[in-house]
Amino acid sequence: MTSLDTWHAATVLLGGIGTLAIFSFLIRENPFFRLFEHLFIGIAAGFGLVLGIKNFLWPKVLVPMLGLDIVTYPDGSLSHEYDPRLLLYLLPMLFGLLYYFIYSQRYGWLAKLVIGFSLGMSGGLAFKGFFNQIMPQVASSFRPLAVFTDGALAWGPSLENAFFIFTLLAVMYYFFFSFRHGNRAANGFSLSGRWLLMVCFGAFFGSTVMARTALLVERVQFLLIDWYGTVANLVA
Repeated sequence: MTSLDTWHAATVLLGGIGTLAIFSFLIRENPFFRLFEHLFIGIAAGFGLVLGIKNFLWPKVLVPMLGLDIVTYPDGSLSHEYDPRLLLYLLPMLFGLLYYFIYSQRYGWLAKLVIGFSLGMSGGLAFKGFFNQIMPQVASSFRPLAVFTDGALAWGPSLENAFFIFTLLAVMYYFFFSFRHGNRAANGFSLSGRWLLMVCFGAFFGSTVMARTALLVERVQFLLIDWYGTVANLVA
């Protein structure tokens, strides 16, 4: 068995043990589960840090700022001139380092500047993202009730748009609490909005269950095929 095969077998064995440790939570919480839970969180945090440095900080910030992407040709010419404005990257980097003053009792207020800036930036991006996501949905909700194709009424798209408009108005009316629903038609319209909401929530829940089931099937296949086969080869 080569070193590569040995490393693959070791990773498969460790993966199977970790999977069984996580599944042991289905019986009850135990130290075996907590050990691998903390191990997984630590590996995920370290992996995220390495990816951040490898894919963003080093190639997009440090390499151009240090001029490491400048190639010197045999005739002495350069691939491009160094841009001194890249040194401005140091300002946000130094500002971000103020966060570590959170461990100082005397200068802890400096960390609050970074935290406040981060919260404000996150709020602004969330506000922008909300409008970028909601406004196209509002615009697309205006649909024609009669759709014509080559001068003839297309019944399929027309019925689809009519059902869409009915669902939109019924759901919106269900959440309209400014006045009492005083008649049977209004109550029925509101109730239909509630049922349509339940159908939508059921579809979301079903898709979530399917996604979780797919993850479970993948782990069970790993245990029954890869992990069990590796254990059987080692025992044999």
